[in-house]
Amino acid sequence: MEPGKVLEKVTATRYITPLREGGSLPGLVEADDLGTYVMKLSTCWR
Repeated sequence: MEPGKVLEKVTATRYITPLREGGSLPGLVEADDLGTYVMKLSTCWR
């Protein structure tokens, strides 16, 4: 990333589909800016 660049904050609004099955589940989500992103979903069991 170039100096001075800022990452935009978006909110995931819809879970579209999982990309595979397993413990940490990457999936496609749609955000409030109408973009589609890959998001890693994971759970922590303690």
